[in-house]
Amino acid sequence: MGSIRRMHWFQLWLMTLKLFFSTVFRFVMSAPNLLRVGIQENIFIEIQEKASQEDVNVTISAMNHPTKSTTFASTSVTLTKQRNFQELVKLVIPAENSIRQRDVKQYVTLQAQFPGQLLEKVVLVSFQSGYIFIQTDKPIYTPSSKHTCLFQTPGGVVIDFKTISLRSGIYSGNYVLGNIVSFGNWKVVAKFHSHAAESFTAEFEVKEYVLPSFEVKLLPPPESPFFYVDSKELKITIKATYVFGKEVDGSAYVVFGRISGDEKKSFPNSLQRVPIQSGDGEVKLLREHITENIDELVGSSIYVSVSVLTESGKRHCI
Repeated sequence: MGSIRRMHWFQLWLMTLKLFFSTVFRFVMSAPNLLRVGIQENIFIEIQEKASQEDVNVTISAMNHPTKSTTFASTSVTLTKQRNFQELVKLVIPAENSIRQRDVKQYVTLQAQFPGQLLEKVVLVSFQSGYIFIQTDKPIYTPSSKHTCLFQTPGGVVIDFKTISLRSGIYSGNYVLGNIVSFGNWKVVAKFHSHAAESFTAEFEVKEYVLPSFEVKLLPPPESPFFYVDSKELKITIKATYVFGKEVDGSAYVVFGRISGDEKKSFPNSLQRVPIQSGDGEVKLLREHITENIDELVGSSIYVSVSVLTESGKRHCI
């Protein structure tokens, strides 16, 4: 009689244990390691190995860390059998609800409240909504020229401001500098509307346009602009003239060199100073200026660098 009772109790214990294991399933919450304030982030929610057919409601919340006294954002989702009890939840931490502390890493506690089960994850928060890249079409501008986005003078004065809503992610615009402007380094400043304290800048320079006071031209010999292996010299004529037509009087400092592929090398012995009178000067590259094996220079190009200094001290290089 006693043995029969023990058998029944043993069978009942086995049945209860089997039922317990059949109801065990796994809760999953997967989130990025970094949540950006003001940006829609995806949170993956899942129940694995769920045998029953009932829908399951899950609440996802982002709270301040570590006290969890304030809820920055919250949403809910229903997991169904048809979707294999999986959902990708979208969560946004509004910028106006978050308290930013500069130079301090901030975290939130991300919670997923399942029926009878709470999952938590501590996640780093970024107040950087993204990056703004600013590019101008050239680094230097002159008065009255057009400039491509807040414009800030060298003194820090904001002279133009506009709010832009981007659709394609790229904005291109123009700004016209006036005839009377501050010379120096200007700034183009761009900010996200939700994070006005964070700015992105690009600098450009505004300079007065000054015409060159005189120009210098180099003229090779008309009969032959080449230096042959057996040549004794190569004569170059220097013409220096003011923009208003008058000839320049002064001196020219000249050096010759050779270009072979990407290599540019001067002939030190060719360095010389020649007078410029009534706008004309003459300089020669002599055979003895070339100390290298001239046969190895066949096919190379010869260059000449000239710096003209007027009697009044103005210089022009070519």
